[in-house]
Amino acid sequence: MKGKRVALLILLLIVAFSLSGCLFISVDELYALPKHSDQYNDLQAAIDQAMTPDLSYSAPISGQNQQAIQLVDLDGDSEEEAVVFLKSTGDKPLKVYIFDSVEEHFENVAVIEGDGSAYESVEYVQLDGKPGLDIVLGRQISDQVLHAMSAYAVYDNRVVELMSANYSEYTTVDLDLNGCTDIVILRSDSNDRNGVVELYRYRNDQMERDPEARMSTATESIQRIVTGQVDNNVPAVFVASTYEENNLVTDIFAMKDGTFQNISYSAESGTSTQTVSNYYVYATDIDSDGIIELPRLELLRTTNADDGGYWIIHWYKLKLNGENEDKLTTYHNYSAGWYVTIPDAWGNNITVSREYDDSGVRGYVFSKWNGYDKDAEMIFTIYAYSGDDRNTLATEEGRFILGEKGEVTYCAVLGQCDWAQELGEEGLLRLFNFVHIDWNSGEK
Repeated sequence: MKGKRVALLILLLIVAFSLSGCLFISVDELYALPKHSDQYNDLQAAIDQAMTPDLSYSAPISGQNQQAIQLVDLDGDSEEEAVVFLKSTGDKPLKVYIFDSVEEHFENVAVIEGDGSAYESVEYVQLDGKPGLDIVLGRQISDQVLHAMSAYAVYDNRVVELMSANYSEYTTVDLDLNGCTDIVILRSDSNDRNGVVELYRYRNDQMERDPEARMSTATESIQRIVTGQVDNNVPAVFVASTYEENNLVTDIFAMKDGTFQNISYSAESGTSTQTVSNYYVYATDIDSDGIIELPRLELLRTTNADDGGYWIIHWYKLKLNGENEDKLTTYHNYSAGWYVTIPDAWGNNITVSREYDDSGVRGYVFSKWNGYDKDAEMIFTIYAYSGDDRNTLATEEGRFILGEKGEVTYCAVLGQCDWAQELGEEGLLRLFNFVHIDWNSGEK
């Protein structure tokens, strides 16, 4: 209960500041806990006592935990400890103070010190399988590309370092399905352009490093890291990187035959086999079945040479034996934020073109391909209307609403061909989807 009350008070403080417009409050005062309850006053007093003149708050600058004061159950006693991120001058300027309630009073029970200019990120995961959460702490080392990471466990108010390493990027995931979180580190190799990937797992009462695997590209080209299942009950790390200008290559790291491998790497090409010529198309769980699908792009045919360049995406999963299993086909309009699932019966026998309605709004026309010597037959056209009268326009002249996003209404009109009649309004509503935005990366 103590932890929940403190967390609630912090939240109330943030809300109060937001509503009051107190712009004269200093940074240190903003990070300070609200002076309210007796328990809170005790914690505040303990922090104040530890704050020497050379110390200041220094919150992590990225990741999901970006508060200078964080509440976490580190020792598994069901009571949250206060983890305070500070910075000083001199040697080992980055300091993490841990406060715990000892005989009803908060005390500074441990300090973690380290080099660096700032805290890059912090995560709380269970690495060793023991009660409580462990700390995975990344630090910026001046302006270098590589950062420094350390993992810590807290046993009886004693901090134990489990591992440390340099990294360019990292993620945490349970790859071997033993119930404990593993650390996957990506870093550059001074002797090789390609990046290397290391897996750290808690075994034999310590964090052990598995033999490293190779990336297809340099770590500087990494665009996105996603964790998920590559196959049923096979967790993996998907690393998307730019490759040769605007190409995107996806490396997949997983346990195979008991060893940590890049299961998508092709020795013949020297790169991952999952390469697409589109900067926006990332691996994702497109059909929400818990498996991360990979994209394969196909250029659509067109009846108008000036209206080409449209692609459909074949989504498939990569099995551990190297085989591909097709899952879904879509047309994605990333710039507009929507996509349409293409029925299997249509195959690639569709075309996409553009037309404008009477008000000048552009529509995307999906048509049945009948060959180069025959006219294509419209299946449906999708429009996007904005403005105060958008819903009215979206329901005129045979159009029906597909969905709304922000201040934009998306609608469609069906054609007269057999595919259009078989599909119907309800069928198109099932095929139409909005593109999901990854809020952590800002990517689609």
